[in-house]
Parts: sequence; structure tokens; C-alpha cells
Amino acid sequence: MIDITLLDPSLLENIQDMLQLSMMCCDRPPKALAADIGYSVNSIYGALTGERSIPAKARRKLSQLNFIAAATVALEGTGFTRLFGYQKVDRHIQSMIIRLKKQDKEVTGLIDDLPIILLDKISKDDLSEDDLLILNEIMEKLVDRTNSTFNLVMELESKYGLGVTEYMQGKEKSPVLAHRRLSS
Repeated sequence: MIDITLLDPSLLENIQDMLQLSMMCCDRPPKALAADIGYSVNSIYGALTGERSIPAKARRKLSQLNFIAAATVALEGTGFTRLFGYQKVDRHIQSMIIRLKKQDKEVTGLIDDLPIILLDKISKDDLSEDDLLILNEIMEKLVDRTNSTFNLVMELESKYGLGVTEYMQGKEKSPVLAHRRLSS
């Protein structure tokens, strides 16, 4: 498995870069991955080069490869780069944890004020201009924090192979944890 902390994050500019990274994390050639998801090598290479989008029927299988692939499929489907995009930051896990803790602290402070701001306000018409500015700031920070969480999960999954995609598919525990419980 490739250590993605060694890659230069500024090189990841778009969906194709994220898709390529997700495939690199699988440590399998595109031809084998294409066979696994039931699509031609040409369709996979087309998605990797940006000549075509990820085949619609392949998205579900592709997103089961790893969390980076899942985020790539979500990003292509929604265009929500602030939510699903690959952060161009120091990818060392400790740095990402510290960044996330800082964002958590900041967002928690803002959320604590939210009930007071929204007290007796039923609709947007009830909000003042200042209330709207504060709410927008809170929403933006929540999205950024969620993206940081996604990026930390991407990093943990690619580095340690924890099986988070299986957990997200509704399985109770990731295979790593289930195996650990059975062997103890």
C-alpha cells in the first residue's frame, strides 16, 4: 500500500487526481480494478484522464474500493469541493488531528451561541442581517470541519487499511475490528 503522506498535496487539483490516488492506494493495476468493478480499462483510463466521467453504474463499486474513491465519486456527483475535496495541506496524521481539533473548538464555540441566535425565530424573515451572517459563518465552518474529518478518515484508511468503507456500507464494525474481536 502506498504512503500518501509522501505525495505533494498541491498536485491533487481535480477529480482525476483523486481517482488516481484512490487507485494507487489499492496497490492494484487499473486493469485488475476495471475487471473488479466490471468496466473496461478504457472507461477507467478515460475517467483517470478526464476524457469522460466515472461510469454511472461503476460508481457504487468504485466507491467501495476505499474512502478516497468514495469521496471522489461524491465530489464528481455533487461538485461539492468544500465538502468532499482533497485538502492541500500537510497530510501528516498528527497535523491533521491538530487541525481538526482546532476546528472543533472553533465550531463548538459558535454552535454554543446558536440556540440564543435562533430563539423565537421561525423563518429566514425573522433573522436580522447579523443573525444571517453568523449562521452563514457557522455553516461554512461546519462544512470545513466535516471536510477535515473526511480528509483525516482518508488518511487513516489509506495508511492503516482500517476497512472504513465496509463500515459506511452499513456493516456493524469494520473487518479489522471484527477480526480483532474474534481472535481475542
